[in-house]
Amino acid sequence: MPTPGRWIDRAREALDGLALHELTAAGVLLPDERFFPTITYPPITMYPAADPDTLFDGQSLPPEIPNAAYVHVPFCSFSCAYCHWVKTIGAGAEQIDDYLDLLEAEMALAVGRLGVDRLPISTVLFGGGTPTYPTLDRLERLLDIFDAHFDLSSCRQFSFEAEPASLLGDEGLAKLRLLRERGVDRISVGVQSFLDPVLQRMGRHHSGDQALRAIEQIRKAGIGSISIDLIYGYPGQSEEDWIRTIQLAIDSGVDAWHLYRLRVKRHGDVEGAINKEFRRTREQFPDRATIHRMKMVGWLMSLDHGFGQYFTRIFCSGQQHVTQFMWDYCCNLTNVVGTGPSAWSNYHRTFTLNAGADREMYRRRVLAGRLPVDRGVVRDLDHEARRSLILPLKNDRVYRRRFQARTGLDLERTFGPELDRLRDLGLLDRDERSVFLTDRGRFVADEAMMQLYHRRYLPFPEVAHDRMPD
Repeated sequence: MPTPGRWIDRAREALDGLALHELTAAGVLLPDERFFPTITYPPITMYPAADPDTLFDGQSLPPEIPNAAYVHVPFCSFSCAYCHWVKTIGAGAEQIDDYLDLLEAEMALAVGRLGVDRLPISTVLFGGGTPTYPTLDRLERLLDIFDAHFDLSSCRQFSFEAEPASLLGDEGLAKLRLLRERGVDRISVGVQSFLDPVLQRMGRHHSGDQALRAIEQIRKAGIGSISIDLIYGYPGQSEEDWIRTIQLAIDSGVDAWHLYRLRVKRHGDVEGAINKEFRRTREQFPDRATIHRMKMVGWLMSLDHGFGQYFTRIFCSGQQHVTQFMWDYCCNLTNVVGTGPSAWSNYHRTFTLNAGADREMYRRRVLAGRLPVDRGVVRDLDHEARRSLILPLKNDRVYRRRFQARTGLDLERTFGPELDRLRDLGLLDRDERSVFLTDRGRFVADEAMMQLYHRRYLPFPEVAHDRMPD
C-alpha cells in the first residue's frame, strides 16, 4: 500500500499534468482559495423576494416530466461549524410535534396546488438538519405524513440522510429497520472525517469509532446502499489526515462517498461559524495548492480502489449507489417538490425557496393556508438555457437533442463562443451526440461552470470575462 508521502507525490504529478496555473492566468481559477459550488442555477442564495400567490400564475406541471421530492427535517443534536443550513439544536418532543403538524399542512398545500391527492415521485431525499434525529415514534409519523401525500409506487430510490450517533444502540437500529420497512434503500451518513481531532474542530459530536459502528448498524438493518460525506480543506486538517480518512472509508466497506471541499462562502440560508473563523484566522486555512492536492489524493485513492466517478465529487462502487435524487434534478432536470423550512422546489418554469431563517414566517404562512414560499425565480429562456447546459455538463454531459427539446435552441448556436473558450482551455470536448468535460474540466468543474453563468449571478465578480452578458 502506498505511503502518505507517495500518495502526495502522485497527486503532485497528476496536478502538474493538469497545468492549473494556466487556468489562473485565464481567469477561470481565482488566485486564492475562494470557492463556491455549482449546485443549482441560478444559486439559491440569489433568488429574489417573491409573492407565492402570484408566482405560479398560469403554470402547471407537465405530465411528461417526472417529479422528485425533498423533505427538510430541521433538527440536530449540535451545530457543525461548516453548516449553512437551517436547523434547530436540541429540539424537544413538543417542538418536533409542532413541526410535523406544519409539515403535514404544507404537504397538503403543495400537492393540492398541483391538482392531485398523492403526487407520484421518481426519487426522494430526506435531508436536513438530521432526519434521523426524531425519536422512533415521531420518525414513523414523519413517514406516515409523507406517504399520505406522495406516491412511492414508481420511486427508483428513497434516500435518507443521517448523523452517526443517531443510528447507534437499540433505538438507532430500530430506526434503521423502520426506514428499511418503509422503502428507504439508501442512507447517506454525515461522517466528514474518521479522525477525532478533526471532528472536534468541525464541531461534530460523534467519534470516528461511532461513525464506523453506525455503518455496521446500517448493514445490520438490511439497507443495501451506504454513502458517506467527507470534507477536505478544513483548517487543522493535514494532507496525512485526509489520506487516513479516505483509507478508513475504503476499509469500512461503504458503497459510495461524496468528497466535499470546505465551503466557506455562504451557500445556504444561514451563515455558518466557519465564516467567522475564516475572517478571524484566515492564515490557518489551507491554501489553494494544498486543497488541490487533497482533492487529487481523494480522486486517486478512490479510483485505485475501484470507486468510479459518477459525478464530479461522488465516487461509487457501482452506478446503483449514485444518488438518484441528484441525478434527477441535475441531469434529467426533473421537477422537485420541496417541503420544510428553507426547502427549494422546481415547479416546471419556477424555482422557489421556502422561508427558512425566519421560521416564524414559515409557520404563519402554513397556518394561513399559504405555501411558505418567500423567494423565487420564474425562469426566462436565458435561465432555462443556462440551467439546461450547466447542471448536466457539470455532473455528466449535455446531449444536444435533449438540450434542444427542453429549450427550443441549438446548443452550439446559443453557446458557441463560450463552449469554444472552454474547449480552447482544455476543459471541454465534444462528440457527435454530446458535449462533456475533460479530466481537466472535471477537476475544476465548479469554476468551469461559472464561465457559463450570467454576470448577475456570479458569486465573485472577478470571474467575469468579456463573453458574459451584462
